[in-house]
Order: sequence, then C-alpha cells, then structure tokens
Amino acid sequence: MWANNIFFQIDFFILLIVLIFCLRYILNKKHVYQVMKDFTVYDAILNIHMEKAYNIIHKEKVLIFSLEAQRIPEEHINVISKDFVGLVIKFLGPQLYKEYIFLFGNYETFVFTLLEYFNSNYENDEIRKESMADIMNKNTIYPEGDK
Repeated sequence: MWANNIFFQIDFFILLIVLIFCLRYILNKKHVYQVMKDFTVYDAILNIHMEKAYNIIHKEKVLIFSLEAQRIPEEHINVISKDFVGLVIKFLGPQLYKEYIFLFGNYETFVFTLLEYFNSNYENDEIRKESMADIMNKNTIYPEGDK
C-alpha cells in the first residue's frame, strides 16, 4: 500500500517537472516570437539610446581630440568605449537591458553591437575630418618655412 503511494508521488513529481519545462518552453517561444515581431521597435529604441549616449560621450571626451584632428590614444579609446556601453545600459534601464540581452543572445554579442556602433561613428566623425582638412589646407597654403 505504501509502495503504491510512493510511486504515485514520484509519478506526480515527474509529471509536474515535465509540465513546468513544457510551460517554460511555450512561454519562451512566445517571447521569441513577440521580440521578432517587434524587432523594428527594439531596433529604433536601441538606436535612439545609442545616439543619445554617443552624443554625450562625444561632447565630453571625444570632441577635444576631434577639434585638434587627432586620433584618440588606444588606452583612452578603451575607457571611452566602456563609458559609452555603460551609458547606453543606464539609458535602457534594467528591464530593457534584459530584453536586449535576450534579443542578442548573450551579453558579449550585445556589447559587441554597441561597440561597433561607437567605433563606426568615431571613424566617421565629421568634426575630425573637417579639422584634418583645415590643417591640410593650411599646410598647402603656407608650406613649412614660407610663413
């Protein structure tokens, strides 16, 4: 009698575990579908926050180098890019941050995407390009020694 009761409890426990896994699987699939369906919204939100963070970081830490037509030293660029990632994550907040980690699959891929955005904007910095062009024009107008 007691053996049947133990087997019934074990069967019930196994059934409960299977049910929980199935429910989590269904909810996860539903979440994936919802994220993929709303991908353009997620993309727009992330781009707004990345642009806002880049503008702040650019004004505070990159602009001085751009005006002088210099590249940021490697040790500075690592710190500045980490600050950019941290600022984007702060703008997103904890709930959206978790959603983007889910969307990108893991933290490393998410950070790689943020850093790629930062690097491409830094490489296409119009202020630095204009400053370099101005310096080059001054050097062609006034060659060394003819000033």
